[in-house]
Amino acid sequence: MLGACLLSREALAAVAGFLDPAHFAEELHRRIFAAMRERLGEGALATLVTLGPLLGDLDLPEGAAAPAYLARLAASAPSIVNAPDYARQIVDLARRRAIMRVARGALDAAASPAIGGPTQAIAADAIDGLNEIVAAGAERRRRPLSESAGDLLAHAEKIRAGTMICQAATTGFRDLDTATGGYEAGALWIVAARPGVGKTIFQVTSSLKVAKAGARSLRETGEGFGALAYSLEVPERQVCARYLSDICYIPRAPIEYGRIARGEFSDEEAARLAAAQKTLSRLPLTLDASSKLTLAEIGAGVRAEKAAMARAGSRLAVAFVDYLKFIRASDRYKGQRHYEVGEISAGLKQLAKDEGLCVVLLAQLNRALEAREDKRPGLADLRESGDLEADADVVVFLHREAHRILKSPEFRAGSAEAHARYAAVEREAELIVGKNRAGPERTVKLWCLPSCSTMADAARGAVG
Repeated sequence: MLGACLLSREALAAVAGFLDPAHFAEELHRRIFAAMRERLGEGALATLVTLGPLLGDLDLPEGAAAPAYLARLAASAPSIVNAPDYARQIVDLARRRAIMRVARGALDAAASPAIGGPTQAIAADAIDGLNEIVAAGAERRRRPLSESAGDLLAHAEKIRAGTMICQAATTGFRDLDTATGGYEAGALWIVAARPGVGKTIFQVTSSLKVAKAGARSLRETGEGFGALAYSLEVPERQVCARYLSDICYIPRAPIEYGRIARGEFSDEEAARLAAAQKTLSRLPLTLDASSKLTLAEIGAGVRAEKAAMARAGSRLAVAFVDYLKFIRASDRYKGQRHYEVGEISAGLKQLAKDEGLCVVLLAQLNRALEAREDKRPGLADLRESGDLEADADVVVFLHREAHRILKSPEFRAGSAEAHARYAAVEREAELIVGKNRAGPERTVKLWCLPSCSTMADAARGAVG
């Protein structure tokens, strides 16, 4: 590969975008390639003549002079057109050595006689190391903008012609899809609200709608998609009860998720719940109800689920995380929550881009919102870090006026006016799009029934 680059500036330019000096095992070859790239960056030639003086202090094999060694390298290149293939082999071998180093480190830590060190920390360190290798493995894509634009237009024409489906997954809400374009691959969404307003309801309903749409797409087009839901706050049984309650919803005969969790349902309702469980078994929807996870563990879970869905003929389109508070940051910024949150949001954004899916992170709003006269949230109310707003492609605030009235002193005091206002908005919710890189900011009206953990477009009857 080095010989091919000595013979051809084009060969060097073809590999310089993704091959680094650190990929070489030999220090001598690292120095030679670093000098080549430096010359290329300066717009100068990297030849036997120009590189010789830069390598004069190196200890060359068998005491050879630098020009003679470089000439030997050039003579060993059978073809300059194979330089990119050679370079990819070098990168692959470098990654294999990195994997071996991580594995040896994990073996040494696990075999250490020291007692009391948490095994989870050993595993997390190994996952972090492997994730760094995976992230470094994404080749840099440096290409003329006209080529990228051509690919985009060709892709768009296939969608227009009906020969390819749009890769964005539906949010499950018609007006929200219209405003944002849906859950685009590579995007980070933040869905934020105060406690009790309905973040978990949104995750349950939206992930269920994604999976239903993905299963339908698989039947109709042969291309399916699904969702992975992390429930880091709500226990597994409670969140499962929410999913079943949503699926079983009938206007005049709802089965509240609280009754499901307590086993308080009739024989007829038991049959409906069994049918709902069968429905879930046919959907590309996976739940992880771990209590706390690191970014590395979330990334590992996403990659594992992505591979599992691919084997079943679908793609993992969306990963929901409920919610930010329960993601464990690394020790890098320990005790500095502002920076920890920034690390988490940046990591999830990178995960979305690297794995080609949308990440939907649920977050909490500042308590100061409750002290304001205007209770409708905005970007300034995002809690703990401005990086959430900066890293997100879409920021959505969930607002339920009924929840605000319910918590008001007037309602608790039995005010007839407050109770009337509550009754008028009891089933209403709003999704306030506060940031939207794909389109305008707007407010989407929804129908919501918290007791059944379900949301829908404003008219429930229009929802299948």
